[in-house]
Amino acid sequence: MTQTQILSLERKQVVDVITERLLLGDWRVMTLSYLAECGDWSEEQLAQLFPSYQVLVVAVNQSLTQHFVDHLDLSSRERLRESWLESLDSSHFSAIVMLFLDASQEESVAWRLANVGWTVLSNQVAAKLGYHAVNEDLPWLLGKSMLMLVNQRKHFPTARHTAKAG
Repeated sequence: MTQTQILSLERKQVVDVITERLLLGDWRVMTLSYLAECGDWSEEQLAQLFPSYQVLVVAVNQSLTQHFVDHLDLSSRERLRESWLESLDSSHFSAIVMLFLDASQEESVAWRLANVGWTVLSNQVAAKLGYHAVNEDLPWLLGKSMLMLVNQRKHFPTARHTAKAG
């Protein structure tokens, strides 16, 4: 394996671990030191793999968004709605929906993750199903999701403390 392939594999492993923590609903504390702690890395090791915190967040966001979109069937507006509602049974999918809902509360890392993820999702839905699906179906699905998650007594995860990204 070349050095480039090894670095790529190490980056993927870091992104996978951090993404998994986010999919468990652990998005409120997203400092570099916390992210390093998630995978038992040092901040220096992360800095060697990712030239900046922003590059790491972008990589994690791409992974998180892909997990979300993989649950959806964009073949029609009806299938979008059905696949979204069916996917709420998935803990990963519902964690991302809760991230979208929770992120509206403050401008934080959660807000940035949700904003980028929502933009990517909206663009994909618009490209496949048109802007009516973006403007009508997606807001309806978020509202419906919120009601379903509340009725299932799912709660937003709470962190020991809330820290803004640095």
